Amino acid sequence: MAESDSLERPRFFSSKLLRTEDLALEQQYFREKLRRHNRNLHGFGIVSGLKVTTDSGKILVDAGMALDCQGNDVVIGTAQMLSPPAGSDDWRTAYVNLRYTEDSSEPVATQGVAQDSLIKESFEIVVDRGNLNRSHRQLRARWLACGEPHGLTIAKLKHSSQGWRVDRGYRPPTIK
Repeated sequence: MAESDSLERPRFFSSKLLRTEDLALEQQYFREKLRRHNRNLHGFGIVSGLKVTTDSGKILVDAGMALDCQGNDVVIGTAQMLSPPAGSDDWRTAYVNLRYTEDSSEPVATQGVAQDSLIKESFEIVVDRGNLNRSHRQLRARWLACGEPHGLTIAKLKHSSQGWRVDRGYRPPTIK
């Protein structure tokens, strides 16, 4: 949805038949309104936490919260431990990328067809060669959100003979 698009929401009144489509439109309205708010007022980046460290060959990501370029809240409730990517021996640099995900669950049988009844907002952390923030820019100390669905690079890693270490010179996008 483009920023100039008008949002629609259902109008409820007595004796109106409440349909599945009405409830879905209501959820879509509030979710898009929050995303627009996040993108346009805050931009994208780390809100709190999400410090990345290395220990004994493992990559640790602290609990925290970020906003992605679409305006989604990406929340990590507990610290996460990752292994370096397989086949990364020839890599000199890697990036820790955080991505918003949704997982459907709780199937319910309706009219003979199973449909998932819950959507869980979650995250995925991937260590790879790409800095997903590279083409983004800042305006008055705020990282501008592009509105596209992609991850957020929260750390840069350097490889040496001692293994992986966090590059302290890399500054991930943050929200102040």
